[in-house]
Amino acid sequence: MKIANHKWKLTVAGLTALVLAACSAPIPGFERMERPEFAAAIPLPSGEDAAEDEQWYRTKDNLVVRNVRQPELIAFLPEPEKATGAAVLVLPGGAFQILSMSTEGTEVAELLADRGIAAFVLKYRLNETPGNDLLFAAKMAGMLSSIGDGAPIEVSEPRATADALAALRLLDEDAERWSLDRARIGMIGFSAGAMTALNVVEEGKPWGPDFLGYIYGPMDAAVTADTLPPMLAAIARDDELIHDRTFSLPQSWREKGGEAELLVYEDGGHGFGLGKTGTDSARFEEDLLQWLSLQVAPAE
Repeated sequence: MKIANHKWKLTVAGLTALVLAACSAPIPGFERMERPEFAAAIPLPSGEDAAEDEQWYRTKDNLVVRNVRQPELIAFLPEPEKATGAAVLVLPGGAFQILSMSTEGTEVAELLADRGIAAFVLKYRLNETPGNDLLFAAKMAGMLSSIGDGAPIEVSEPRATADALAALRLLDEDAERWSLDRARIGMIGFSAGAMTALNVVEEGKPWGPDFLGYIYGPMDAAVTADTLPPMLAAIARDDELIHDRTFSLPQSWREKGGEAELLVYEDGGHGFGLGKTGTDSARFEEDLLQWLSLQVAPAE
């Protein structure tokens, strides 16, 4: 299967939300910021060495980046006395236009590290967008006007899949560096990150994930891989971007011989991260940890 075969269809409303999330100049609450320096950032060799092209933004509860050219892993390691030897590669979402680095990245990694699981947030390459905020907004507005109300478009980024494959291979090859068990290295992807994680599974590499968290990705994606890791899929019924309500992916997963669990929350919308306060999705953090505890337990 070719990289990035799975694509995500966005409605006009969904694209509008992405414009608001990515453009700081005309939108109150989004502030341009300097590129943050993460203490444990590991550049991947697949990049283009153009970190200066990145645009970073601070919101009330998130850090957002776009125009990523140099992918990197950001490591969150547990205290030695807590370490289980298990690891998770965390892939934030953002329709391949932006990355939601806090709510779908570092916050997830911090939670896992506190539970003894080494976590690595992948800042992967994205679709190229104009460097100027207003020009970016104009480009997105043009996309909106060209497709009309209710018409979907498809988004994809093959380089994101390449970056995720490179990251998993690095974790496998350098497992001793972080005291990792090669048989317990999984992935959790949110939205576009879930799509990317699914593409990685379809590639069928020997260093592929040992378990997969598929969080509010398309639920009607086709499954063609012969070897499938255990999967947890999660989505809210009121998700404004995922319109398939048959939730057929987990069933397809089982029909191909894989284990799959599906969590459907009554509300929470798209992008609830670890759970949106005041909605049914607030249970997700506890549900995720319970499922992970089974996946990362050492084999007897």
